[in-house]
Amino acid sequence: MPKERDAPASSEDAAPVRFDSPRSIRALAHPARLAIINALATGEELTATQCAELTGLSPSATAYHLNLLERYGFAEPAPQRTDRRERPWRTTGRRIQVDLDTSTPAGASAASAVVAAYFDTTRALGLEFTAGEHAEPEEWRNAVLSNVDLWLTAKEVQRLSQQLAAVIEPHRRRTLRGERPAGSRRVRVMNVIVPHPRTDPRPPSG
Repeated sequence: MPKERDAPASSEDAAPVRFDSPRSIRALAHPARLAIINALATGEELTATQCAELTGLSPSATAYHLNLLERYGFAEPAPQRTDRRERPWRTTGRRIQVDLDTSTPAGASAASAVVAAYFDTTRALGLEFTAGEHAEPEEWRNAVLSNVDLWLTAKEVQRLSQQLAAVIEPHRRRTLRGERPAGSRRVRVMNVIVPHPRTDPRPPSG
């Protein structure tokens, strides 16, 4: 079991990473940066060379993306390793807060680009697991896939979102501390709460 380490100092109660312009949020949608964010999200501390293996780019190009992620508050330098050969990086653990004006074409397009990027990576992961599920140990088969439509008010949506986040939070913090219980593996958890288009003509009941 890997040695436990302190979580990034900014991860616990720091302000979320705030995006309020189409340009800034489009920076997040870059495939190489998403790959780095996903890799660091496991609690790993990776050098630019190690991240380059994930992105398919050169270490110098990957270092550029890491510096940009540091500027936007996603990554930060980790404590120097004993060999002092190359600086490792780690996630800040900060959440994302999007404050875009999606009523404008630029804002709507930028927000859609990021949502599509996250959906695409999760979809690819789900399809890959499903295709090879037969080879998984029995206890890891049957990935949890839940889909349900509910009638909720806006306040109920907010409350449900908070409740789901509260359930996940202890596991998220443990991951950021680098703790990996025996028998654990990396698992993708994605919450999606989105209203259907306004197509039902029936008036609300009650």
